[in-house]
Amino acid sequence: MDNARLAFDYFVSQGLSPVQAAGIVGNLQGESGQGLNPLAVNPGDGRDGSDSVGIAQWNAGRAQALKDYAASKGSSWNDLNTQLEFLHQELKGPESAAYSRLLAAKTPEEAGQAMLAFERPKDWNKPGAHPERGQYAAKVFAAYGGGQPVAAPETPASPPSAPLMAPQQAPIFPAAQPQAQPQGGSMFASMPAEQMQAPPIFFAPRRAPDLSKLRSAFKAPIFRGQA
Repeated sequence: MDNARLAFDYFVSQGLSPVQAAGIVGNLQGESGQGLNPLAVNPGDGRDGSDSVGIAQWNAGRAQALKDYAASKGSSWNDLNTQLEFLHQELKGPESAAYSRLLAAKTPEEAGQAMLAFERPKDWNKPGAHPERGQYAAKVFAAYGGGQPVAAPETPASPPSAPLMAPQQAPIFPAAQPQAQPQGGSMFASMPAEQMQAPPIFFAPRRAPDLSKLRSAFKAPIFRGQA
């Protein structure tokens, strides 16, 4: 597990710039090693003879404040996430002077030097003191690519789905063009006269009716006189 990368990404996720996050991590590496060991304990390292503990080597009252913070969260003081959260709370609270210097930094080296006011190692306020902190910060910034989150592992590619068909458009037919009419306004204007005459109509001759049979069947009426 890369604790330095986890710390770097944590501070970027909290709104700090990659430059500022690199300055914090570079100083932590100067305190607890390149791997940021949250279990680190340096017995009697404090000015009051107390132990220095955790990734930032807190001691005396600050070490007790870390343990109290962890207890309030139901966590252990040597948990990495708990220590990162506590450090951030310190920067926004009692260590705000160091936080202001960090926010003003323009380069990883400047951010590393600004965080000396947070750690306050021996001779921290002398010009040029602890140049390795700025160098560590520059390496962190270069190694983690500006604070981009770790890429998630690629999932197996799913079988390609059938291509989507483009919606079919209704066929478009060209509008019918009106046919040109011959001059004169009639389609028969240009036809020869003999083709325009209607053929003659012939009727069969009618025969006169035969009335002979009708006359023979007809008898004149006979009238009788009155009695």
